[in-house]
Amino acid sequence: MTSAPRPAEAVRREPDTRPEALRHTATAALQQGQWAQAARGFAAVVETEARDAEAWLGLGVAELEGKRYGPALHAMQRALELAPDNPYVHANLASVLRVFGRLDEALAHARGAATGLPDEPLVQLNVRLLEQDHGELEQAAAGYEALARRWPHLAVMHYHLGHARLVQGRLAEAEAGLRQCLSLDARNTEAYHALVALHLRRAEAAQALALVEAHRRRVAYDGYDLALRCIALRNLGRTEDAAAIDDTRAWLQVHQLPQAPPGWPDVPAYNEAILRHVQAHPGLGAHRGQATHNGRRIENLLENASGPIPALAWWILECLRGYLDGMRRRPHPLGRLVDGALELRGWAVLMHEGGHETPHIHPGGLLSAVYYPAVPEVVQRGDGDAGRLCFGQPDPMFALDTPLAPFGIAPQPGMLVIFPSWHWHHTVPFSSAQPRLSLAFDLFPRPPAPR
Repeated sequence: MTSAPRPAEAVRREPDTRPEALRHTATAALQQGQWAQAARGFAAVVETEARDAEAWLGLGVAELEGKRYGPALHAMQRALELAPDNPYVHANLASVLRVFGRLDEALAHARGAATGLPDEPLVQLNVRLLEQDHGELEQAAAGYEALARRWPHLAVMHYHLGHARLVQGRLAEAEAGLRQCLSLDARNTEAYHALVALHLRRAEAAQALALVEAHRRRVAYDGYDLALRCIALRNLGRTEDAAAIDDTRAWLQVHQLPQAPPGWPDVPAYNEAILRHVQAHPGLGAHRGQATHNGRRIENLLENASGPIPALAWWILECLRGYLDGMRRRPHPLGRLVDGALELRGWAVLMHEGGHETPHIHPGGLLSAVYYPAVPEVVQRGDGDAGRLCFGQPDPMFALDTPLAPFGIAPQPGMLVIFPSWHWHHTVPFSSAQPRLSLAFDLFPRPPAPR
């Protein structure tokens, strides 16, 4: 009897570190939206091929998409030094500069890219977006109209035309553009939000509510559905139905950090360590395109978190779990979402003189939490509204017929505030040389793993 053949031992393969192999792997990751993996791959390429402009460009794009804006800007500037005539470098550099609010430079690079790439629709669109950011709304709207005529099959062109006309108050043209966008791309949530806003502005609350309800049936979860539903309900006089969802007083929880984690003598010392950690963080930057004004942000605070942050995240997770347990014992609009897999994401906002945030929600989150390590004394005293976290006032784009009574909290060092992510909130500008630091966290429903 012959014995069965022994299985061949697995051959251990070392990763291929040749630049061309790394570039291939990084490019594939970029195309699949795996931003961190793509950034690591391109970073490995430029370590050995420091004059590879395409690798620097790929690294810049990966960092930009991963919201690591400082490294993105560095990579794009290096690509520009090596390939000053490459229009793709100019186009992507314009996108990074737009994030930092450097609009004059961004517009110049975008126009240079558009000259070199006249047949690239998104490159042409970027010029119009920057013109609108720059305050040249009519010029931008005319540009959107021309782009929609040239590329009528691209829904994004019709969306931006419709949105610009909505901002201008030209509602019939706005509706035509937004509906054309949705006819081409029914999943364009921005166009849907803008169309709801249009109906609210026309005092057509019933039509707005019907749009919201239709959208809720099509998507798994969008916090705007709950926020806009409440505005429509209130405008229809159905205040009790709205209050069941948007009454912040009923949903709000406030905690105080009871003690410092091991390694810090007390809570004030721990908060000071958090402040120093944020101030020295390489990702801290003055980013545009958020609700934040006169402040600096760190995106992806929990990515490779170190120092005092992991211990804080664990405590906040425990508080959020307690909040969810309470929600399971009472009717709530999240349904079964709170029982699925969840993940925590975080960012930091460091503000000084005049800093504030405009009314907004966190549409992808289920719950939001804000921790305050540093609060100016003028805010702590609570003598006025300066620096307060306020609830109930929506984005002016969404017309609420009867404003809600103001409701706000004066932050204190060591305070944690938890509220549903669909609740409108903003902060009030303050006057102080002392920093106001908030660490914000969203609890997200985790998408199922691909099979």
